[in-house]
Amino acid sequence: MLAPLRAPAWRAYLYFVLISVLAVIAVAFLFAAGMASGLLIVTLVGIPLLAVVVMSGRAWNRLYRSLARMIDVDIDVPPRFPRPRGRLHTVVAALTDAVGWRSLGFLAGQAVLMTPLGYVVILGVVVSAALVASPVVWLVLGEPFVTLGQPVDSLNIYLLFSVGGVLGLYALGWVMIGLSRAHVLLARALLGPTDRERRVLQLERNRAEVVDDSATTLQRVERDLHDGTQARLITVAMALARADEHLASADFSGARELVADALANTKDTLTELRDLVRGIRPPALDLGLGPAVQTLAARNVIPVDVSVDLPVRPSIGVETMAYFCVAELLANVSRHSGADRAAVTMHSDDSDLRITVEDNGAGGVQEGNGSGLTGLRARLAMLDGTLDIDSPAGGPTTITVVVPTGARP
Repeated sequence: MLAPLRAPAWRAYLYFVLISVLAVIAVAFLFAAGMASGLLIVTLVGIPLLAVVVMSGRAWNRLYRSLARMIDVDIDVPPRFPRPRGRLHTVVAALTDAVGWRSLGFLAGQAVLMTPLGYVVILGVVVSAALVASPVVWLVLGEPFVTLGQPVDSLNIYLLFSVGGVLGLYALGWVMIGLSRAHVLLARALLGPTDRERRVLQLERNRAEVVDDSATTLQRVERDLHDGTQARLITVAMALARADEHLASADFSGARELVADALANTKDTLTELRDLVRGIRPPALDLGLGPAVQTLAARNVIPVDVSVDLPVRPSIGVETMAYFCVAELLANVSRHSGADRAAVTMHSDDSDLRITVEDNGAGGVQEGNGSGLTGLRARLAMLDGTLDIDSPAGGPTTITVVVPTGARP
């Protein structure tokens, strides 16, 4: 009942007034732009002018999206204009810009609707406010200033007018709130990206994340090879060179000691190489995701029950991602949950691979507290995968991963 009196409602009133004023401006703009483009379309000037008008839709788009933030509504940014090289190509791209045309359509629609609605509602607010103040005005002037067939010269009637004005302002407050919400819904539908554009933007972000993730992986591999494996191989080469010198001088005991050290370093280097290769793609995946996860669960510090139902084998990339996903989740269970048992369930069909990791720990799992779930969600998004967390305080915790199998039909 008090909603029209609270702060968000006053922001909605200001929003309504602004879009009503902009509706009148939009009518003048569209009339002038349409008239100029129509008259000049037969000339070479008319086509670039029409392109400018279409591109102006993006400016109106930004304006209305910024106004929507006034009432705590965020409208997604539409795709940027892909400016090609060359003026002719730029004009053609502007004339076919879907965002520009969609924004102009919104501008025309809201101008036609909000010009009369805004006029009627704002006029009603002014009249209601005048009725609220009418008793004071009558007392100050000392003479009637309202006529209902004949001049009204009664304080009681002016008091009734005042009550009616208050009720009118209250009703008009709800009207403005409702119209503002409807306007924002229309703005979100026409000014934001379409589902297809949103999908393209998501794919572009995912592609950038894949590139960054690949660069990070290559950097890690290079650093591990340079700081670990390469350094050990240099040590082995130096030891063998010194052993060769000892053999040349008939110092067989010193040569044997150096060869033994080189052999030990060679074994350590092979171990590092195996760990490095396992970090890129575990050899256990050659047997399939099920055996690889069972091997992973067998090495876990707490008992893990594994249930595998994979009639459709995922693609290599999805298998690798799923393996490291399970590894990350089981590591979280071991480190943070306090659980004494866990379970991994995997099922695949023609479209999706579903992985569920459960534990009987303390629960309360949240992203962003060092669990690595934020990064895991981002990596899954690269493959159009999702991560769902169900972890009430006190447990149990269930984390579900769904990712397209990527299997070829």
